[in-house]
Amino acid sequence: MGGLNCLPSCESVNLAVMSNLPNEWYLRIEAVNLDHSVYDTNDISTIRAGSSLLLDAVYKLTESIGLLEKISVGASTGLYRIKALESEIPGIEQAVRKFLQSEPYAHFATFVVATTGKEPQESLANLNKQLIAKCAWQQYQLPSFSFPAPHDTPEECDFGGVRPWVRIIPGKEKKASQSVYTRREEGKNLRKKIYEQCFDGTPPDLEFTDDLEELAKGGDIALIHFDGNRFGNIRDYCFSEKDFGDFDKKVQGIQKKAVCQIVEHAPKTENRTRLETLLWGGDEIELVVPSSAVWNTLKLFFDSAASASFQTEAGNSFNLTYSAGVVFCRHNLPILQIRRYADQLCSIAKQQISGEPEKFSSHDNRFAYLNMSSFDLVARDVESFIESYHQPAKVKDFTFNLDRLGSIHNAMLTITRSFPRNKIYEIVEKLQQGLPVDKEVKRALDMVDSSARSGLEEATQVILDSRDERWLIIGDLWNLIGTQAL
Repeated sequence: MGGLNCLPSCESVNLAVMSNLPNEWYLRIEAVNLDHSVYDTNDISTIRAGSSLLLDAVYKLTESIGLLEKISVGASTGLYRIKALESEIPGIEQAVRKFLQSEPYAHFATFVVATTGKEPQESLANLNKQLIAKCAWQQYQLPSFSFPAPHDTPEECDFGGVRPWVRIIPGKEKKASQSVYTRREEGKNLRKKIYEQCFDGTPPDLEFTDDLEELAKGGDIALIHFDGNRFGNIRDYCFSEKDFGDFDKKVQGIQKKAVCQIVEHAPKTENRTRLETLLWGGDEIELVVPSSAVWNTLKLFFDSAASASFQTEAGNSFNLTYSAGVVFCRHNLPILQIRRYADQLCSIAKQQISGEPEKFSSHDNRFAYLNMSSFDLVARDVESFIESYHQPAKVKDFTFNLDRLGSIHNAMLTITRSFPRNKIYEIVEKLQQGLPVDKEVKRALDMVDSSARSGLEEATQVILDSRDERWLIIGDLWNLIGTQAL
């Protein structure tokens, strides 16, 4: 597609004239209805490619339309200042829409575009809220689905089951719609690029596993959904372009540092890195890793965020923290179902966080987890399921913060090495019957070599925290903790 660096009427524009304009103009774009453009198949390559393409579009927009200056970008949103006269705004907005309706986005994505002028003394935070409202109003008026071109076929896409199929995916022998085919083909070139930008200097030569079965390598996998804590509230304190830009750089810096560390430490099979990224951009990241790599992945990510702070020009200071939802499961479960559970778990982790982000500390880096290794489906919502399935334990028992991550993990390693496993089942059974467990615990400890008993008692108390019902956590984590200390 040819560049749109200058519209026909832009030749007369100069910044000296712009400085005398009564208003500055801003433009916001959003990719909307992601359930129909990114998360409409369980095919991992299609999901990864769809989210990468939306992020790519947000960044490429300024390359194609030179009259836009990037202020803040996320995974599927962008805020830009328009360097043009007010009379040229409609033409620029039209050029943006044309770009977003071109190849390859036309086949799968739906975008909304809004512009507004900034009044003197108006904060950028307030202006951004107006643009968000305009975008939401446009979304209500749009179809939620990007309609494909007419195609004479009696069969639907094997991947999404909605659009007509037009091509066979090589090697898969599956029928794909143009939407799926475009995403998979375009996404191949973006896969390495998304990781390479994390490294300073020459990036390593990265090769990745092709599917979740290869990533799992005979074991289980885990999907981790990270989301920034109250980042929307923090943006409300961003009153200037510098604030927005600095906040973006700070968040991207955290995530690039974290992903760089995660890639370098990820397990490998024949030099192929066992890691998938379903979403990366804005406040959120979704990763898929082997279940044994979860604890180190969480620690690497949270450690990258733990020392990060942001200060506005007005002097407001915030520690930037994240929450995460983790689902352990078999590799062949529907990935869209699993990511919904991970998102709910992330929300559970946030429940104990205050609404005052200026008071956050590293303690507020948190995660909640669900072990689905032995079942396929969660009835109702995740929170209700946990409290029913693990009764009498509560959902908060499955939530940990960064400060306890290392101690919980290392205590579990001690327990799995020394505690008689068959006694765990007896203790859990007694708890779920509402009976005391002191005698069973004593019998189990009496079976342990006396030289290991003291350390084992200390380790169990780290997990239990004076609450016997947390023996269910010990039983649940037994197969998930791995063998390496953090």
